Amino acid sequence: MSSIVLLARPAVGAASAGAVGRVMAFLDYFTGVFTLLSLTAVVTCGLAATDRLVLTPRLRVAVQSVHRASAVAALGFLGTHIAVKVVERHAAAQTAVVPFSGGAALAVSLGTIAADLLVLITATGVLRGRFAGSRRPWVWRVLHSLAYVCWPVSLAHGLTAGRKAHAWVFWGYGVCAALVALALLVRALSYVGRHRSLSRRRRGAKAYRPAAVRPAALSALSATAAGTRPIARAARPSVASTVARRSVQSAGLPGPKHAARPGPRPLHLARPGSGE
Repeated sequence: MSSIVLLARPAVGAASAGAVGRVMAFLDYFTGVFTLLSLTAVVTCGLAATDRLVLTPRLRVAVQSVHRASAVAALGFLGTHIAVKVVERHAAAQTAVVPFSGGAALAVSLGTIAADLLVLITATGVLRGRFAGSRRPWVWRVLHSLAYVCWPVSLAHGLTAGRKAHAWVFWGYGVCAALVALALLVRALSYVGRHRSLSRRRRGAKAYRPAAVRPAALSALSATAAGTRPIARAARPSVASTVARRSVQSAGLPGPKHAARPGPRPLHLARPGSGE
């Protein structure tokens, strides 16, 4: 029985070592590609989330959720990619943080720059509320816009570093570039449309804006208002007339609603010879 166990142990060890080797080879070959794909999704969704021509508010919220999830995935793949390269001694530990250190080549240093930018961009996305409450909210926009620098640098790193890329890798990178270009086009069209709508609103506001009041006309109007006499109010009925009207109504006698004005008295002509 013990001999069987001793014979099985080398076989199990060799199988586990082979499995670990295959996993490490897979991670070494594909984690960088997955990082670039996730970063492409981050940039594309970040550009599309600001669209107001095609996307509804609910779809914009969904695209922003995909944008954040893609950023987390990109960080995970990036950490795995760096760890595999350091373990396999393809790059020094300090090269993963500081570019152009430890005798690193230009292609490897481009990957380090892209990694540092990705970490900075993700940190600014997490701390967006702190920047919004500060007196300089534009600092967040400038730092977060470094994604437009991080993506082409990572693309150049993927094409130049390591082994020679296959044809499908070039096609995949071309598709990523086309997606980012399409998102940039949508962003530009959205910006132009929003700028035109704002200009139309401003022109409409200027068309219906009231004319400015001149100081001379205002002073003349105030002088005219000061020189006019106040309008006399209607005289209220006296207390005696009110009491007399109520007594007539209580007695049941019909009374005129309005007092009749006295008519002209008749003119009598004196006859000749009379004593009038």
